[in-house]
Amino acid sequence: MNRVKRMHKRFFDTEAWKWIKLVLELLLIAALVWGAIELYTSLGLSEAKAEEEYEIMYVMCSDFVFARATPNKKQEPIGRLEPGDEVVVDGRKKNGYFHCVDLTFEQSEGWIYGGFLVHDKPEKLGQTATIVSYGRLAARKYVNGRRTRWLKSGAKLKVWYWSDDWALTDCGYVQSKYLELDGE
Repeated sequence: MNRVKRMHKRFFDTEAWKWIKLVLELLLIAALVWGAIELYTSLGLSEAKAEEEYEIMYVMCSDFVFARATPNKKQEPIGRLEPGDEVVVDGRKKNGYFHCVDLTFEQSEGWIYGGFLVHDKPEKLGQTATIVSYGRLAARKYVNGRRTRWLKSGAKLKVWYWSDDWALTDCGYVQSKYLELDGE
């Protein structure tokens, strides 16, 4: 056993082992850097986005919504969008705003507040609906926004715009799955 220990000690004291150890350490560092880059891009933190990450969304509001050069409501608008207008979202978000590309303005990129965007094209209705939830239903200031009030099951609402996920009513935004359109 002593002989094995001596051979082992001699090998790890050689110049070759020092080079092998250096290469292994460099490979470990490269693997850690590669993993960090993969994590950074998978969390959407990188500036560059793959084309398949672009998403079509639609404006849902009562009148119009401003697009801005920066994600700040104090920023001067670069244009306005009407209900049902289609926008291309590139996945970047900041301060509740979504970064949009290919806009129909002179400045083709801008930021739109996410509380006015839905995934499917809203339909203009102007009819009533009944709340069919098993409890109270939250009316919200924006899509996925803060609650402004509670609505009772069975109450009637005037629905201005309807999408698969949300409805814009006279009380605010509510989840459309808890509404049943009258007359259907």
